[in-house]
Amino acid sequence: MIGYAGVALALAISIVAAGCYFLLSNRKSVGEGGRLAGTAQVLYVLSAGFIGIAAMHLFYLILGDRFEYAYVFGYSSRDLPLVYKLSAFWAGQEGSFLLWLVFHAIFGLVLLRKLAASHGVMTVYCLIQATLLIILLVKSPFMMLAEPRSDGAGLNLLLQDPWMVIHPPVVFLGYAALAVPFAYALDGLMTGCHKDWMDKAIPWTLLALSTLGAGMFIGGFWAYKVLGWGGYWAWDPVENSSLVPWLAAGASAHLLEMTRIRAGAIRMAYVGVIGSFLLVLYGTFLTRSGILSDFSTHSFADEGLGGLLGFTVLVATTVSFVLYIIKLPDMPSGELYPGIASREFVLALTALMLAFFGLLVFVGMSTPLVTMALGSAKSVSGGFYNNAALPLAVAMGAALTIGPLVKWRGADVGSLRHYWWLALSSALGLALAVWLAVLHQWLITIAVCLATAAAAAHVHAALGQRMSKAIVCSHLGVAVMLIGIMASGAGSQLTMASFIQGQSQEIFGDQVMYTGTEVDPSGKAVYNTFLVGTEKTTVQSLTKLNKEGEPAAREPGIYRRLLFDLYISPVVKTDGDAGPEVTLAKGETLVQGDVRLEFVKFNMAGMDGTSPGRVEALIKVVAGSKSQEVRPELINKNGRIIGSTVKALDRYEIHIAGIKPGEGKVIIKFKDTQAGKSAGVERLDAEVSRKPLINLVWLGAFLITVGTGWAGINKLADHARILEKGQSPGGGTSYKAQIK
Repeated sequence: MIGYAGVALALAISIVAAGCYFLLSNRKSVGEGGRLAGTAQVLYVLSAGFIGIAAMHLFYLILGDRFEYAYVFGYSSRDLPLVYKLSAFWAGQEGSFLLWLVFHAIFGLVLLRKLAASHGVMTVYCLIQATLLIILLVKSPFMMLAEPRSDGAGLNLLLQDPWMVIHPPVVFLGYAALAVPFAYALDGLMTGCHKDWMDKAIPWTLLALSTLGAGMFIGGFWAYKVLGWGGYWAWDPVENSSLVPWLAAGASAHLLEMTRIRAGAIRMAYVGVIGSFLLVLYGTFLTRSGILSDFSTHSFADEGLGGLLGFTVLVATTVSFVLYIIKLPDMPSGELYPGIASREFVLALTALMLAFFGLLVFVGMSTPLVTMALGSAKSVSGGFYNNAALPLAVAMGAALTIGPLVKWRGADVGSLRHYWWLALSSALGLALAVWLAVLHQWLITIAVCLATAAAAAHVHAALGQRMSKAIVCSHLGVAVMLIGIMASGAGSQLTMASFIQGQSQEIFGDQVMYTGTEVDPSGKAVYNTFLVGTEKTTVQSLTKLNKEGEPAAREPGIYRRLLFDLYISPVVKTDGDAGPEVTLAKGETLVQGDVRLEFVKFNMAGMDGTSPGRVEALIKVVAGSKSQEVRPELINKNGRIIGSTVKALDRYEIHIAGIKPGEGKVIIKFKDTQAGKSAGVERLDAEVSRKPLINLVWLGAFLITVGTGWAGINKLADHARILEKGQSPGGGTSYKAQIK
């Protein structure tokens, strides 16, 4: 009740606060409505407080193992480590919406400080908050089960990783931050003060750019080290739903910077800022409505939210752009840039490229939705995105190279011979392409050459103090990441290797020896161990086991070096490797080598329809003087019969494949996991790849995150200095800061 009440009260108060702010925004005099302004502020603080109470209550339920609540049962369990119990908060739809709402409420409290946001901004902001609260009421984490459970289902083993503890919160920080510039933009449209909101929106846009980017990069690193498919980006719709708003936010940041000296950029800045947040809403609808459940490995299934989310996107888009079209004639206009050799032109070109890239990804991720409407749902392949992105990467490298060289208003930059070092740095890129053996892929070679030249140009600009260090940091990150993506993608090598325990073989110039497989003492994981390189560095791949002892998550072994990674991913064995299939009648005994199997009896549960139906087979395993009874089971999940695998005497795997109730028989697969060991011929097949300069991807991601965050802090400090000088942030004044 506490959680429901917190959300419901927060919704009611948010709506009333929005009404108060709306009335205040229509007062002609700034001095009018002082009491109402105080009331609106108190109401907003109250609504944020109730959101906090709801969030704390959910934490309390999770940490208290209150499995009578469906959300706690679905994502937590008694044996879950504390850190993963905390991350269970945002592991599901309901909790992640609540997390988003918490960040939104906190940012709202920041907006209240020193009257930083006008009443119109707070009106829009409160309405967004109310919308999130409505979604949370429909999809509540406080729903109770019909019957209490003694333990929970637990958190997906793939999510039990430190990087996945921080990945969702960082992404939702970005989502929440983009709501602030959106609110500023709508207020600007409604009031006609088209210049006033720009400087206030820039810090929030850069904060969103930093956090949303960090969230994506963390997710990519997690995919690389955990999923074992060898990459960090798969163009999955869930990944794209964050990438598109991030690209739009990047375009917006460049356009907002232009508006400081070019009024002609204001119209495009409106579109960029409004579009960034609308794309967050659209991505949320696409990935949480169930539309993409057949096309994405981690899209949410349809849980009754699709209509509400789709309606939210439709209303927000219609209101925003109708308002934009109505106000368009009143917006300032003018020359966008004085000439091609100007920083304004490079900024506009960069914004255009980011927007175009975002549009291509938007089309790709929306294809299932469009084709579904036409009667045959289809998605586009990764090749579509890669082919579209490569020419844009080249263009981005060119813009990054030219940007630091040109000046505002097209001021003279001197003779080209002063930039001889650019040719030298490009030659370094060419040498890199030769080392990577990608010279025949001319677009990639050009992209690498331009990226090295861009890195040199930004270092030169930083030394000459012609650009702020924060901007240099973020742009340098893009150039470094571009080199890393090209090198680790086009320069990657892949082979299939068959290892024999104890025997060493050379793979891509390094000696690799498989030393064996061992089960973790806890029985929850299996390790494959390798010795790699002349120093015989220990590298382990990991298979996590679920409660039934079945493989549930696999992590590759990675031999990390400064210039490359050697990525070892054992091949997943299929059911065909589970051993021969045999049928046992009740009371019958089967001898397999030195092992004796006896099928004792069936146990059935859930046949009354109150829980999933399951059949448990009790089998006695005897080897020498040892014996153990195991209980593999068949479970009926949504009409699909799934058999489990259990381990006996820490050596024998028994998989139940079916039953014949009428004949009293069970069908099993039996395997001695140490049969190969005893014969001294244990083998392991693995996919091994060498990824040159992969560390540049992570270094570039770090620089982009730090640089954009640093730039946002600088802008915030500029804004604070202006406030200290006595200028009212909501009074309709405009100002120009020094341009570096």
